Amino acid sequence: MAESQSQIGQLKDFLSTLSASKGDLSGISAPPFVLSPTSVTEIPASWACRHELFQQPAHEEDPATRALLVLKNFLCSWKPQVYTAADADGAPKKPLNAFLGELFIGEFGSDSPSPTRVVAEQVSHHPPVTACATYNLNTGISSSGYVAQETSVSAVSGVRVRQVGHAILRDERHQESHLRTLPTVAIKSILTGAYPEVEGVCYIVSSSGFISTIEFSGKNWRSSWGGSKKNCVRAELARIPREGDGQGKAEVLYEITGQWTGRLTITDCVTGKVVEDFHVDDIPLSKIKTLPAEEQSPWESRRAWRGVVKGIRSGNLEHIAAEKKEIEDAQRQIRQAEEQAGVHWPSVFFRHVSQSPEFDLLARAIPDPAARDIAQDMTEGVWAFVGVDAAEELISEGVYHRSLEPTGQLSDE
Repeated sequence: MAESQSQIGQLKDFLSTLSASKGDLSGISAPPFVLSPTSVTEIPASWACRHELFQQPAHEEDPATRALLVLKNFLCSWKPQVYTAADADGAPKKPLNAFLGELFIGEFGSDSPSPTRVVAEQVSHHPPVTACATYNLNTGISSSGYVAQETSVSAVSGVRVRQVGHAILRDERHQESHLRTLPTVAIKSILTGAYPEVEGVCYIVSSSGFISTIEFSGKNWRSSWGGSKKNCVRAELARIPREGDGQGKAEVLYEITGQWTGRLTITDCVTGKVVEDFHVDDIPLSKIKTLPAEEQSPWESRRAWRGVVKGIRSGNLEHIAAEKKEIEDAQRQIRQAEEQAGVHWPSVFFRHVSQSPEFDLLARAIPDPAARDIAQDMTEGVWAFVGVDAAEELISEGVYHRSLEPTGQLSDE
């Protein structure tokens, strides 16, 4: 009982600190008992974890059906994404804050003829920005994007993480692109039984002429379709009106309703018939494969944080604190050295660019002006993937920052 009361007190102190953080959590350390053994850099991999579904658009000839498959994968990816950092009982935990330059490299379907590579990198620390690319050389399906997280805390809404950024999925076989914007993620009822929610409206715009409007709602949402259920979602896939098409009203082709943690129903709005009714857990999940930690670069997540992870899993709070302090202190010293030298940290797999013409073109179809804004002032700019060939060469070499390690030590690499 005393330990439980102590943890509640620490949690309240932590939430008070979050309330004053003004959105940037990169310099805030959570109480060890709320930490997940998973780094922030691993979370974007969830977009491809339904591996068969992720690749399926490449095998579909009808463009509307391809857009529907992209939407279906988007909705089915939320449960593994928000539960990536959960404990064994499903209670949300705070993922480890990634340090600048941290990498996560893995592969889905590594034993299949059609593997998908995942490369994530922490490209900014203030504000914290994670960039990620996935690519499948066999099917030609790939995606790249980046996200900054702005966090707020209140007694009413709990912890809310506004995601600023986007991703673009590309289908090389059909020469299509699909722009995805992002909703807000929230943790509700922190002190009485935390659970995750996804909130707000986001969009998927397909270059083939379709737009999906996705509306997430939660238990307290005042909606006739949401009711009192958690994790509700309603999405419409419509044909984008062309100039000269009457009053420009979009033709809705499909509707998806239900819960992104439970059952979803896809309805053909033209015929009124149910196309598919399924539980998201029925869609196969693939496990991502990485090199063993001892074979990874010191900059890769699972090697860099293995001391902290060992402490979290054993419940050794002193060990967690000591291991985290070593990395965090070293990172502050590296930042100070950069400032004194007047240099910026060199990213590896992503490059800072001035604009994204592809985003600008696709975002024109989005009706919400805020969602059309690339908001690069909140993401330290626009981040572009270096490309598959360059990435594969870097991964093959396996040396990312030469002799420097995240702890500030010089390695033998």
